[in-house]
Amino acid sequence: MNRSYKILAVGVLACILVIALTPYIWMLLTSFKGRLDILSPEPRWFFTPTFDNYPAVFIDKAYLPLVMNSLVISIATTVLSICIGAPAAYVFARNDFPGKEDLFFFFLTTRMAPPISIAVPLFMFFTLIGLTDTIYSVVIAHTTFNLSLVVWMMRGFFAEIPKEIDEAAMMDGRSRLGAFVRVIIPMAAPGLAATAVLCFILSWNEFLYAFILVAFEGRPLTVGIPGLITPHGTLWGQVAAVAVVATLPILIFTFLVQKHLVRGLTFGAVKG
Repeated sequence: MNRSYKILAVGVLACILVIALTPYIWMLLTSFKGRLDILSPEPRWFFTPTFDNYPAVFIDKAYLPLVMNSLVISIATTVLSICIGAPAAYVFARNDFPGKEDLFFFFLTTRMAPPISIAVPLFMFFTLIGLTDTIYSVVIAHTTFNLSLVVWMMRGFFAEIPKEIDEAAMMDGRSRLGAFVRVIIPMAAPGLAATAVLCFILSWNEFLYAFILVAFEGRPLTVGIPGLITPHGTLWGQVAAVAVVATLPILIFTFLVQKHLVRGLTFGAVKG
């Protein structure tokens, strides 16, 4: 029975991997195909590869600056969201005050509204202060929907750390802020890593706010992809090339924090 269970588990896992990886592999292959191979009525797994799609889109069409814009926006959004949201989550985890749960629920409701309902007021606000068509407007907009995620996730991580550790740090002469920065934050590093990865992914993949707030300067990569749809047809090879490059920063960032990410996602799952 045990052997049969293992065989079944491996089979299910293999099916899941095939389903999950096949679209990405097909996209990767498409980025190295010519137009005739892409538009072939029968799927072509074997073909003569071409590297023309990458320089055509990133050099000839100047999409390389869009990659840098996406990196700047995603990194700035992640840092800003963590710096604002983590202290707020710590307060929710450690202090009791009137209306605490109501205020926490208010933070969560900012994530429940349809994005388009917030995009128009944000556009009018940034137009009023002269920040439209800039990276700053996109960073602020992305921070608005990432903050609730940070507060919600980090509150749970901070709650798993005993309050006695705060008290011990303050008895050693540290202030409340010093105990938070020098003791609690290092202990919650796995949770911070998991939260940062999610913030980075959400900001990197976001399209609506960036599409509305920037037209030329500061465009991220997601906004540039529709430009590859022309009156003469969609440039699928170039679209695939952009999509492949768009996945690389997320894969690299996730790989770099993989150790903390696994610990963070299982933080508090098992108590000794």
